Amino acid sequence: MRYMAKYRGPYVIRNIQDELNRILEDTFGEMNLPEAEREKEGRIWRPAVEMKEENDEYTIKAELPGIEKDNIDIEVTEESITIKAETEHKKEEEKENIYKSEFRYGKFMRTIPFPSEVDSSKAKAEYKDGILKITVPKSEEEHKKMKKIKIEE
Repeated sequence: MRYMAKYRGPYVIRNIQDELNRILEDTFGEMNLPEAEREKEGRIWRPAVEMKEENDEYTIKAELPGIEKDNIDIEVTEESITIKAETEHKKEEEKENIYKSEFRYGKFMRTIPFPSEVDSSKAKAEYKDGILKITVPKSEEEHKKMKKIKIEE
């Protein structure tokens, strides 16, 4: 699987760092920080994403359960896509006596570089059942670069 065709700047390093942080947090938790401390530090959570490349477009899916579509912000450039959202922690009454909660609250931002240039003006997004699906066609320049070659005998 080809992740990137060329170096795409600081996004690559940031994505690697974010993924390592996610693995450590998922493995060791938040080191038992009290809720007030987590809120003070402004913890950022990262939803799972999937990018699929097809002949003429890229499809990006992101799991965003519990987030209303009006709270999702998507920015697409010719080189990358950025998905941002925020979910607020709703204080429950003390009667609930929650012993443990693994729900994630707060802000998130994911920037994903495209392996090739895209036509950002033709990007489309839909949101259903907590899954954000974005379709971004490849640029005309990329279509011109692709050429099928017949194997000669």
